[in-house]
Formats: sequence, structure tokens, C-alpha cells
Amino acid sequence: MRSRAAFAMVGWLVAAAVATVAGLGAVRVIGDGITGTAATTLTEEEVAEALASPVPPTTAGPRPTPSTTAGAGTLLTHDAGRVVATCGGGLVTLVSWSPAQGYQVTDYEKGPAEEAEVTFDRGGEGHGSGEVELHIACRAGTPAITRVDD
Repeated sequence: MRSRAAFAMVGWLVAAAVATVAGLGAVRVIGDGITGTAATTLTEEEVAEALASPVPPTTAGPRPTPSTTAGAGTLLTHDAGRVVATCGGGLVTLVSWSPAQGYQVTDYEKGPAEEAEVTFDRGGEGHGSGEVELHIACRAGTPAITRVDD
């Protein structure tokens, strides 16, 4: 009786080993199709290049705003964020705005008006805090940042 139990146990262990080896072989053959794409590590230079490349402006803020289309305004940049604005009839209109990393939009006046404003706030632990208010107006028919309050 004891030899039957030992034989069954050895048989079960052999079957488990064969199943494991077959499974590992199948995963190796299938490769990325089952495990996803292989991860790559970026060098410092590649990270710096990716961070330095321009990011297209996006609509951000607590309220809905119009989306930006190519050629639909002038891109104005500041360390706190980006703004796309247009001028028409001497009045400025904000088309979109996007906070920089670590900032959020807390208020805006998009116009059309003689002056439009966007307030970016940098808050939260580890970031310090502070508001940056960008004032935008038309200068010679082109949007420009006319004043920055921080």
C-alpha cells in the first residue's frame, strides 16, 4: 500500500514538472504577445530630451472651455503654464490654457475683453505654494502677456 502512495506522489510530481516546463516554453514562444511589450530604460539624455520637447496646449481648468485647433491663436508661455489667445477688434480672447506640472488653474477671465487673466496656483505638500496671475492683452493686434502677479 505504501509503495502505491509513493508511486502516485512521484507521478503527480512528474506531471506537475512537465506542465510547468510546457507552460514556460509556451510563454517563451508567445513572447510579448502575452506579457506585453518589453520595458526599456531611458538614459538621462533621453529623459532630458523628452522633457524639453514642446507639449501642445490643452484645455484645463475647473470649467469647460473651447478646444484649441492648430493656427487658432498665439501661444504664450510662462513657467506656471501656457495660454493660447486671439485678438479681434482690439479685444483679447483666451482660447485655451494649460498649467505646468505642479500647477493648477484656479480662476480665469477669458474675454473677449481689453485684458484677460488666468490664475495658476502651485500648492500642495512639497511644492511650496503661490499663485501666478497672467494678464493678457492685445499689443499691435497680437496677444501678449502684459503683467504677471505672483
